[in-house]
Amino acid sequence: MTLRAALFFLVTHALVIAFVGPQDPVGSYLMLITAPLLAALACVRRARDSRQAACKWRTLGAAVGLFSLALLALLYRNVAGLDPAQMTVSSLILYVFYRIPLTYVAASPGGGNRCIRAVDLLIIALLWALYLGHTRAMAHFNAALWTQCLNAMSNLQNSLVFCFALIRFLAEDNPDRRDFFRTLAIYALGYFLLAFYINTCQPQLPDGNWGDLLISGLFVMLAVMAASKRRYPAVDVSRSLRRIVDAGVPLMLPLLLMMVALLVARLQPTLATVGFIGAMLGYALRSVLSQVEIQRQRDELETLARRDPLTGLGNRRSFDESLGNARGRARRQGLGLAVLMIDIDHFKRLNDTYGHPEGDRRLQSVAAILDGCLQRGDDLLARYGGEEFIAALPSPDAAHALGLGERLRASVEAAALPAPEATVTISIGVAWQAPGEDRDPRDLVERADQALYRAKHAGRNCVRVDTDSKENPSGRRA
Repeated sequence: MTLRAALFFLVTHALVIAFVGPQDPVGSYLMLITAPLLAALACVRRARDSRQAACKWRTLGAAVGLFSLALLALLYRNVAGLDPAQMTVSSLILYVFYRIPLTYVAASPGGGNRCIRAVDLLIIALLWALYLGHTRAMAHFNAALWTQCLNAMSNLQNSLVFCFALIRFLAEDNPDRRDFFRTLAIYALGYFLLAFYINTCQPQLPDGNWGDLLISGLFVMLAVMAASKRRYPAVDVSRSLRRIVDAGVPLMLPLLLMMVALLVARLQPTLATVGFIGAMLGYALRSVLSQVEIQRQRDELETLARRDPLTGLGNRRSFDESLGNARGRARRQGLGLAVLMIDIDHFKRLNDTYGHPEGDRRLQSVAAILDGCLQRGDDLLARYGGEEFIAALPSPDAAHALGLGERLRASVEAAALPAPEATVTISIGVAWQAPGEDRDPRDLVERADQALYRAKHAGRNCVRVDTDSKENPSGRRA
């Protein structure tokens, strides 16, 4: 919504009030219903252009759309000539529903898994069930007392939504989400001040009066802010502030529920008890689910830290950490430990000829071939760096390890992967340690690397075993 369109809408509404006024408030009601609808459409449209805050904009649009439905219920009351008491339930329900998505988008941390978001929604549902139950129960008593209670709870909700939105805005560094919480904070502050003014200073204003213009003006302002094409740059937010807010945001919904329960405790002790128990159980359940989610993310990060993203094999870190365990397993089987250092021949030339993307695909193909040849659970295979792979596995003797290296070399050659010089080939250095040897298994890696160096100097596309291995047969030229 452009600024000119907003001014035109407000001027039209002002003219309707000036010429018709409270005598026939239907025209003013139609303008009031249209204003939040325009804001809802602007929020939905803004969601299309916002990647990081699309869901939040849609939720805000749904909230103000429900507000428009509440106004429509009031219009029906006037057109049908119903007594105000006859519309208490329907209008109240719609106003309560309006606050559900509004509170959720302001107070819920978002993210996490579906179970965490479901707990947030359950807390909000309980919050407004408490709100609705109390206000409906109070409707049977003194009208002034009912109105006072309703206003107090509404002012509490409006003020806390503003506080929550402001806190989220101050601690947010993402431009999209920061723009959203800036808009929400301004809207929530305007709504709080407007509701406080009308409920406190002008409680008896008739429908179709100038107060209607203030209400429509608030939603027109929201529509303008949502439709604005101005984008603010990213800002640096203190890490300490972000940590504090991230830790405190999950407390917002239970805190709001407990405060509402405290308001109704004197007149509705049963509802208050339900609210307190729901707040504590909701926060406890969310804390447990959050810890489970955090642990799952840590496990994923740990897996990613030990996994080569290109080939899917383990990386150098995972190999170094697992080498000692591999030797222990080999000893328990009464076998020695073999280490094979594998290098793709002339890989730099392959990258220069075909390009790095094609070189990456060759790496993936070679990794798949090697992994297919080493299918035993005790075999350890990893990408050691660049075009180098490394394997560690139990082996009865050096001859067996040498034969396995030859099988790996032949499998890669048989795949006939295109290369600048015919097909892709590999060179392999083999080192073997007897079961009774107590030397550091990392020494095997150095010896296998020396054997690989010899294989390269022997013309590549061959397998060589290190000279220190027992039962060391001569390397065989492929």
